[in-house]
Parts: sequence; structure tokens; C-alpha cells
Amino acid sequence: MQVSVTFRQIDPSEALKNYVTDRLKKLKRYLEGPVEVHVVLGLEKFRHLADITINSNGRVIKGREENVDMYAAIDLVMDKIDMQLKKLRERLRDKGDRSRPGAAASSVEEAEGPQIRRRRVEVPALQVDDAVEMLQGGGREVLVFTDVATGGLKVLYRRQDGVFQLVEPDLR
Repeated sequence: MQVSVTFRQIDPSEALKNYVTDRLKKLKRYLEGPVEVHVVLGLEKFRHLADITINSNGRVIKGREENVDMYAAIDLVMDKIDMQLKKLRERLRDKGDRSRPGAAASSVEEAEGPQIRRRRVEVPALQVDDAVEMLQGGGREVLVFTDVATGGLKVLYRRQDGVFQLVEPDLR
């Protein structure tokens, strides 16, 4: 982990620098690969500012806090960065890390196929006339039902020209 600490409008202090690097070492468990950290500690009037930017494997995590005490500002920004890293870790765990070479190839294959949404529906037993009335009643564009007379599965929908189309699949 490469850490650079910049002091603005404040005297450089080895104690502050050591405090920041010690707190950053605890975040190392969430980060992979080469990590660059840039910390800016500053003073504006009575406000102490702590600004941290972490670059790890192309991911950038930023945090900024201010307080009347510099150590408190550092603690607050570290907590903020810690929460961001935990959320990032959870997202990567849920989705799978796409930065790995094997994962990228498998995600491309999945993305090529059509997306299909599935929904289970109850198939009522109706006569064709009753099914037409249900579609005319509104709310539905397609109705799947079993014909009372034949016991066969039927699909009824309204075409764009307003004509009802009855589909009778041949189930062999």
C-alpha cells in the first residue's frame, strides 16, 4: 500500500501521518492488488479537514470529513471509507468479481442470450365466449385457459387490428 499524506494550512506532523497510516492498514483486508492512497489533511479557519482517495485495481473510493478536531475528522472519514469498502465487497460477492478474467468470459456468454421473465399463472377452465368477454373487460392482453368443451389448452389474445386470435396448440 502506497500512502501519501499532504498537509494544507497545517504544520506537518509525524504523529498525524502515523495515525493515518495505522488506520489505513486496517482497511487493507478489503483491498486487492496495488493500492494507492492519497490523504489530504487541512485547516480552514477552525475546521479540520480530512480528505482520502483510495485507488485499488481501478476502483476509486473517496471520503471527506470535517470536524473541530483533526483526529476526530480522520476517524470519521475512515469510518465512511470503511462502509464504502464493505458495500463494495458485498456487491462483488453478490455479483461475482467481473475483474477476474474467467468471470468476464462467462458474463459475456450470459449477456448474449435473450432475457426471459417467468411468471406462474393459474389456468382457468372457460368456454371461448367467456374468455373473449374477459379480454374485452380490459386489463389483460393475453389469456391462457383450458377449454371446457375439449379440455385442451388455448391462448386468446387481441391483435393490433382489434381482432381476437385463438391459438390452439397441438400437444402430442
